[in-house]
Amino acid sequence: MRCDYHLHSSISADSTTSPFQQIKRAEALGLDEICFTEHLEIHFYRGEDWHVDLLDYKERFAQLTSSSVKIKFGIEAGIALAAEYFSELEDELRSVPCDFVLASAHSVNDIDPFDPAFYEGKTIAHVFRDYISTILTGLKQLNPDLYSSVGHMDFPAKGAHSEKDSRLFYHYAPDEIDALFRYIIPLGKCIEVNTATYRNLGQREVPGEDWLRRYVQLGGEYITFGSDAHSPEYIHYRFDDAAEMARRAGVKYYATFERMKPVFHKL
Repeated sequence: MRCDYHLHSSISADSTTSPFQQIKRAEALGLDEICFTEHLEIHFYRGEDWHVDLLDYKERFAQLTSSSVKIKFGIEAGIALAAEYFSELEDELRSVPCDFVLASAHSVNDIDPFDPAFYEGKTIAHVFRDYISTILTGLKQLNPDLYSSVGHMDFPAKGAHSEKDSRLFYHYAPDEIDALFRYIIPLGKCIEVNTATYRNLGQREVPGEDWLRRYVQLGGEYITFGSDAHSPEYIHYRFDDAAEMARRAGVKYYATFERMKPVFHKL
């Protein structure tokens, strides 16, 4: 099963690529399945453009077809929210039937990793500790029935840092990573392996083997793969490398989803 479970199009505020372009690229790559995960950010400091109109999105999605690629309806739900807004987020997630919801954080205290201020006065380890703690705080306020996987745990590596090597290593945030995994694994949720940070690796090894090994030690059995592609050239980017890394870490399965239910595939 060749799939990509984290794609954006011009339906999201930060992409200019039409959904049809993304589908065409997936077809050319011979993928079996893709999932669009357009941004749902409520009360987001970057503006209302990030708050996708889910009914409009659903109508536009219904027009998407492919002769060879199965297309799934997903949402990337922002969970870096004040507590009083989670009921509103939950109402929106219940308003349309989804195949897949990726819970993710794009900021800490309304500062995102593409702002140099995110890193001021902090080591890269400190940054990751704060970011992963923000993910967990949000997840604990969201009904577990309303999300499927936890997105891009190493998101700060993509931002405006000055580090030559910004990969997330387990020893940077062991307590925070363990707390996150100990929370999601008993709920039957999983973690995403996101290959967006692979784009600037150079000759360095792909990240994640150490924290995925810990995920397995704590009982995690499956993951999702996502490229976070906002343009066609990054769809399914370096997924073979990601899969090999996950196998080395001991992960048994990756998942696709149907109406929020995981479908397991052996790695």
